[in-house]
Formats: sequence, structure tokens, C-alpha cells
Amino acid sequence: MSLNYKSQVELIGNKIGEMKYHIAREMAEKLDNDTDQALEIRAEIVQIIADGLSQDSIKAVMNRITTWGEVTGKQAITYGVALDESLKSTSKIRQLLWSRIEEIVKRYNLSTETVFEVARKLDPILDQAVYAYSTEYVKSYKGILEEAQENFLTLSAPVVPVLEGVAVLPIIGGVDTVRADVLLETALRESTQQDLTHLFIDLSGVTVVDTMVAHYVYKIIQSLEMVGVKAVLAGIRPEVAQTMVTLGVNFSEVKTYSTMQQALSKHLSAESLLK
Repeated sequence: MSLNYKSQVELIGNKIGEMKYHIAREMAEKLDNDTDQALEIRAEIVQIIADGLSQDSIKAVMNRITTWGEVTGKQAITYGVALDESLKSTSKIRQLLWSRIEEIVKRYNLSTETVFEVARKLDPILDQAVYAYSTEYVKSYKGILEEAQENFLTLSAPVVPVLEGVAVLPIIGGVDTVRADVLLETALRESTQQDLTHLFIDLSGVTVVDTMVAHYVYKIIQSLEMVGVKAVLAGIRPEVAQTMVTLGVNFSEVKTYSTMQQALSKHLSAESLLK
């Protein structure tokens, strides 16, 4: 052809754009995914690449492909698409595009210089698509994990009302600094919302009591006292009591009971005597 190489590159871009749905359907056959939405997503990236070849404004194309990657990366998380499966599609689209480009080059007898120019434009666009997609995918996945962890921590610190002005905070499992902060925040918030006078902290389900756990329990007790709530410790096993004494944490001014049943029974008895 008598076209200069830039016009030849533009020709390839236009032809690729015309074939976008055909290429998208070819990808669907190889990936066993032919939903209308998936077809449109693949057709869109083909069109962006086609525009990148046929237009001079590579910056605008890079912005479009970045947006495409971010949107589809977030959608992939929503629909439960695995990252490795998604990245396979990038390899497939690269292969299909070069296959179609080869056909166009042969059909129109385009120059070698044109092929090199297409490669210089095509590969960075696809690389940016992969980068934007992967970054948003990981970001969204991390967000979901953090939200799930936050929900779990909130559910793992329930303040259960048992009587008017009285509630129980059962602590089950291990306690790290993150969970300890949630326990403290929940205890204070729920004590205020439920207008509590007493909060029974049940430690029977705590697996390990070390210095950090003991100090955090003491911190919760002190914080509750500052808002007018009396904390009572229950479910303290002998080995836990021994650990607390060994750690030098002073619970002498705090009422403690070996079981929650014993603690509530004593509290009810005291309440009945006051009536």
C-alpha cells in the first residue's frame, strides 16, 4: 500500500475496532464465558486498544484503559472472579489481537515499520490494563477482608442485657490489641446506650491471659468506672487467677467470681436485699 506507516497503524486500529465483537466472542469461546456483560467488557477493551492505535492521544487512551481496569477489577470481586483466571484473559486477548493484526498486515501488505509501531502502542495499553485491574482487584479484596474482620470483631464483642441496668460481656478466644480496642469501645458504647449500672465481664472463654490481656481487662474496668458503670469479673479459672497475680495486675478492688452463674446469683441476691 502507498499509505505511510502512521496511516497504516490507523488502518489497523480501525479494522480492529470493526472486529471488536468478533474478537470478544472468540475470547468467550476460549474462556467459557459468554454472558452479555462479559462480552461488552471485552469488546470495550478491544475498542480502547483500537482507538489507541488509530488516535494520536495516547494519554487519553491510557486514562480510559486505567478506568476500565479499575471498574472491571472491582466488578470481578463483586462477582467472585479469581484474579488468576482474569489475568489469563489478558494473555488470550493479546494472542487474538496479534492474530487479527497479522491477518490485516498480510491482507493490506503493510510494512514492518507499521508492525513495530503497533507493538509500541499496543503492549503498553495492555500492560496498563493489567496493572489497573490487578491494583483495584487487590484493593477491593483487601477492603472486603477488612470489613469482614471488622464485622467479626464487632460480633465477637457482644454486650448482652440480662436485667435492667445489667449486661454481660462474654470474651471468647484469643485477644490481641485490635480486638482489645474493639472490646473497650463496645463496652463503653453499649454501657451508655443501655444505661448500665453493672457490666459482667465473662473470662471463662479466654484461652490465654498474658500481660497484654490482663492490662486491657483492667483498662476496660477503669474506663467503665469513669462512666459510672461497675465492672464485675466472672469465669476466672484458677490458672487465669494465678497468671494475673503473677503478672502483678491489681484486681483487688474488683469483684470476681469463678462462674457467671455465681456472679449473677450474688448480684440478684444483693438486689433483692435492697428492695
